[in-house]
Amino acid sequence: MTSALLAALAAIVGIAIGRLWDVRAESARWRRDQKTACYQRVVEQFQALYENIRAATLTDGDDGTFEALAARTRTNDFAPWDSAVAAVWLHGSADVVKAVTELDEAVGQQLYAVVEQKIATVSEWNAARRPARLTFERFVRAAREELDLPPVPVQIFTDPPSGEPYDPDQVQSGEQG
Repeated sequence: MTSALLAALAAIVGIAIGRLWDVRAESARWRRDQKTACYQRVVEQFQALYENIRAATLTDGDDGTFEALAARTRTNDFAPWDSAVAAVWLHGSADVVKAVTELDEAVGQQLYAVVEQKIATVSEWNAARRPARLTFERFVRAAREELDLPPVPVQIFTDPPSGEPYDPDQVQSGEQG
């Protein structure tokens, strides 16, 4: 009788430990899925917002089209971006939160330069877009590291040749050509 009682107790303890293990593993998978979804959403929203900023920048402002594109980008296009960034603030690691915050600042500065019409030529656009590109690439590297994915070279667009080597860790517009 004692051995039967010990066997039953061992089975119950085994089931309890197994269930606890399953709950922890499921929780870890859920967190990873949330992070992955948040990081993917930032990438998608960055691409959409960046394209809208580019379109506004390279639009001739004489017929009111520029003002309409800039206003739409400033109002409608930033809401999904802000939502994606806030989700990363909630679910991301400290390094990824820092990277997405820097990216948010770079995108905001890029938009303000466009709206204030400080960018008038393609060469000025190429220079103004560089900080956002570099911070975006840093965000992708931080997200991949957080998700335990191997590092890969990511370049959302290439800069016109300047003769200077490419260094993705240089995120300030004046640090590289």
